[in-house]
Order: sequence, then C-alpha cells, then structure tokens
Amino acid sequence: MTLVDLPPEILIHTLLRLPFTSVVICRGVNRYLQALISGSTELQYYVHLGISGLVDNPRCNLSVSERHSRLLARELRWEELKPDFDKIIDVPVTSQWKRTGWSGGIFSILNGDGVLREIHIPREAGRGVKWKEARSEQVLIGPGVHTHEHDLHVLATAQPRIVYTSTGRPQSIHEIRLQSSRLSTGEPHPAARRVISFETHEELFQPSAAVQCVGECLVLVLWDLLEGPFKPDDQVYVYAWKTGELKMRFSAPLGSYRRILVLTTDIFVLPNATTGELEYWKIPQRPLESTFTLPFFILSLPRLRPDKILHSIYCSGEPNPTSGVRGASKPFYTDPHHALVTFYVIIQSADLVQEIDFMFFVHRNSLLGCLDKFPTFISSDEWPESVPYDDWGPSICRWFSDSIDGHQIVCLATAFGWRFAPSTTSIAAPIILLNFSQIDVARVLAAEKHSPKVAPLGVDDRGGDRNEADEDAEGPDLSEDKGGQGLGPAGKDKEVSSQSHETSAPGISSDQPVEKTKEDDSPRVQAKAVIRALDPLDDSEKCFENTVYSSLPYTVRSSRDRYGFDRLFLGEECILGLRLDDEDRVKQVHVLHYG
Repeated sequence: MTLVDLPPEILIHTLLRLPFTSVVICRGVNRYLQALISGSTELQYYVHLGISGLVDNPRCNLSVSERHSRLLARELRWEELKPDFDKIIDVPVTSQWKRTGWSGGIFSILNGDGVLREIHIPREAGRGVKWKEARSEQVLIGPGVHTHEHDLHVLATAQPRIVYTSTGRPQSIHEIRLQSSRLSTGEPHPAARRVISFETHEELFQPSAAVQCVGECLVLVLWDLLEGPFKPDDQVYVYAWKTGELKMRFSAPLGSYRRILVLTTDIFVLPNATTGELEYWKIPQRPLESTFTLPFFILSLPRLRPDKILHSIYCSGEPNPTSGVRGASKPFYTDPHHALVTFYVIIQSADLVQEIDFMFFVHRNSLLGCLDKFPTFISSDEWPESVPYDDWGPSICRWFSDSIDGHQIVCLATAFGWRFAPSTTSIAAPIILLNFSQIDVARVLAAEKHSPKVAPLGVDDRGGDRNEADEDAEGPDLSEDKGGQGLGPAGKDKEVSSQSHETSAPGISSDQPVEKTKEDDSPRVQAKAVIRALDPLDDSEKCFENTVYSSLPYTVRSSRDRYGFDRLFLGEECILGLRLDDEDRVKQVHVLHYG
C-alpha cells in the first residue's frame, strides 16, 4: 500500500501534520494529490495560514470554511491596502505626550500630566470606543504592557522619597511598583498574589522604565531620564508576576539598556548601547540561582568610527511568543516565531552636535537560529565572546538609513508580524507597507512572470480561485530553509553573493517612488520585490568603521489613498495614524482596519 491508497480523510489528516511547505510540494506529485489538496478546505486553509505567517486558533468556534474565507479576505485587504472600515477617534485631553504604547490591541498615551490614557482599538465598524484613564498617587514611568495570554495588564509606577546618607546628605530614591490587573476588567489580577514593590538602590532624579512579559515573568528595565551628576546604572529586574519572586537582577552603565526583546518564553535580548551588542539572557528556573549574572550569548553590531558615539538602541518585535492558548475571539493569530524584529540605532557625533539614525530588520527565528549556527560562542560560566556582525548579520538583516524606498523617515515606527509601515515626512502621502515575508517576495516575483499585476492570495485576475499547482512549475519553490531564515524566493539567494538584484512590478521602476502607482489606472495596488544581496548601507555621514552589508529581501506596496498622518503604528489587524497639533500633541487617532 502506498500513501495515495489511504482513504482521503486519513490522507488529509496525515498531510495536516506536515509542514505547509511540504503540502505545497505534494501537490505536484500527481493529479490525485493535486485534486485532493486543491479540493480540501482544511488543507487550503492550512497552506494559506503558513503563507500568511499565521497560526490557527483551536478555541475559535468558527468552521474551517468560515476561517478560510476570513483569512483570504483579510490578506486581500492587506495586499490592496484597502481597509474594510476606518474610524477617527478624538483624544479628549491634548497634553503633550511623553511616550506611546501599542500592544495587545490597546493603544496608550502617557501624557505630560502623568496620566496614562488607553483605548481598545475597535475590530468592528459600529463598535464605540471609550478612553480609559489610569491615575496613580505614584508617578507612571512607562506605558503598560498588555498580554491576552494571561488577560494581564501591568503598570510601572515610582514614588519618590528623600533619605539621608550617613554623612547627612539628602538622597532621592524611589519605590518602584509593578501593578497587575485584568486586561478585560481592570480589576486586580486574581493570579497575582501581591503587588511587586522594591526600592531603588541608587539615586534617581526622573526614573523611566520598559516592561515586557516573558513567559511567566516580567522583565523591567529601569533608568534615569535626567543624567545627573551621579550617573546611576541602568537596572534590570526579572520577577515572576504571579508570585512576586525576584528571579534575577543586574545592572549596566547608564545609557546601556532602553528596550527588551522577547525571543522565547524563557530568553530575552537586551540591546546594549554602551557596548554595541545584542545580549541574550536566559530566565533562571529558580529565583536568584547565582549572584554572578551574565548573558549566555552575544551578537556584535557593526563597529563605529572613533569620532562617533552609539547613543541608544531601541527595538520592537510584535507579537511576543506566548506559553499558552489565547482567547476564542479570533480565528487565527500572527505567528510570533517568524515575526519581524525592528532595531533603531541612534548615533551621535563625538561633539554631540549631530544625530544620525539607522534601523535594521531581522526575523525573530533568525536571531534564535544564531544559537544553533554559532554554538561555540555560547557560555554559561564566563562572559561570552561576541559573534562579529560580518559573521551573523549580512545574510539575515536589512539595514536602512533615514529613508526607505525614497521616503524620508521622521520617527520610530512599529512592525507587526512580517509587515512594517514607516512614518514619512510627506504632508499627504500614501501608506508605504514593507513585507519581509520571503514567501511574499517569491509570490511577487512569480506573479511578474504570469501576470502584469500581482494577484492577491488565492485569487486570480478572473476573480476565481487560482490554481496554485500550476504556478509551481515556474513559481516559487516553497521548500523549507534549514538555516532558520524563513522561506527564500524560488530557493535562490540562499547563499549570499556579491551580485545585486532588484526587480519591480511593471509600472514601477527601481528608482521611482512607490507612491507613483497612484497615477496608474490599474485596479490593484502594484508591488515590487527588492532582492539585493550584500547591499551596502548608505553611510554618508561615515558612522561605521567598515561597510555595513545586508541582504534580507522584502516587498513594497503603497496605498492609493493619501493620508495626512504625522505618525504611524502597525498592529495585527489595523494601522493607526496619529494626527498632532502645532504643539506636537496627539489630537486624533485614525484607525484603518484590515482584519
């Protein structure tokens, strides 16, 4: 008996246990498998989940057919950048914002008045929105962290106190509190046994914090915004949020840490601006296993010239890995394992007069794959030797200066999943969407061979279902990439070469701004794929000691509509556009919902 001799229902069940890329390959084995796979809603849904970088939610009550329909409609809206609804939300109090947060479907503004204002972004056109205010007798020192996995909302606050040293000198310390509540109700979280509270050991004038939920723990980075004469160290605390146990604590020179990247449910990465490195830290299983705390793996960033200073490094990588099943409201979720990670590198001249910004992108699974690629650099008992950037970075990263695809970038922006939407300087500009899915790159390249326009997922130009098996002969080979870098276009460009290649969809030249697609009367948004191996970074300000190369391919799309947004935030289901007043205060939040 061969595989195809099995009853269809057993064969379908067997295929569902394979990687989705293997299912695509099986489609080309013979006509029977092609018909079986093309005719099975379960297999089509499974394949399209993989192509879209999504994972199924087994707790959702919708049928497989309904989930598949919603998936195809959602991906079509994202490809066309046509929202199913938009909504303008006024900000009730226009005080100058200090920091903004965007996670778990909640947008927050920490204003200069010390009040944190939050809204749940609506998922339906007719649903109303209401701003919630978080006030505290203590000082809010950062936007809250939200996670649907635990129905958890955490606020970090600080209460200043004056104490006197043995010499009688007054010293300003703070009591730091991490307060856990239920995301759905705002009530104290029943799983949190106590409020996490501790006093700072060093004098802080204006504390600020970043918080992330890593599995069952909270990681807190604490620093002083006002660099006073005593220059207190940056502090890192790791607590079990349910029990309040301190798992780990360590420090670094002022200015080292500003953000936390969750790599897995027990590994996090701290970009260190003092050393110019990405430090991998592992959460200990037992509290304070050792007083000697150190990272177990380090990646170096490109080295700077002597007349330049690395001021700070920020990072984001939504969604974060989770250790459990989410709620039942959504049929599918973005796969955090393959999500894009964004790093913002801010460099200053030695005289502190000039500031130069760079950003680079890499997939989370590629950063995790470095552990397998460089096992000899892993150390548990001494400070590890760092892996040089030229060894780990060029093949899996994509660097940009302060412009992307001809558009000037004005601020830090957010990525979600595989997508990134930069904020531009244009007064009325289209939304520029970069997609770092290597499957999307392959699809754009394949579509250029078959059609003058890029066909959306699962739909051909005639409006019917596209026979993807027909594309396999000339289209992308969706075979697994064992190097941990995701799927490559047609299996090519896996090995970094010195050649540079960029291809554009018809109507967009490689040196032409994508916004000019609006002048085309094509019914669909066109896309271009950018594949430049060992692409040198534009370093006109001569910041780096050596040429910085990167190769990660991506696609570019732009919306037909133009918007007057001052800032953009990208989420799982929508794009948020902020409008600011003349005093740089947030006055409106514009929701573009794609599903």
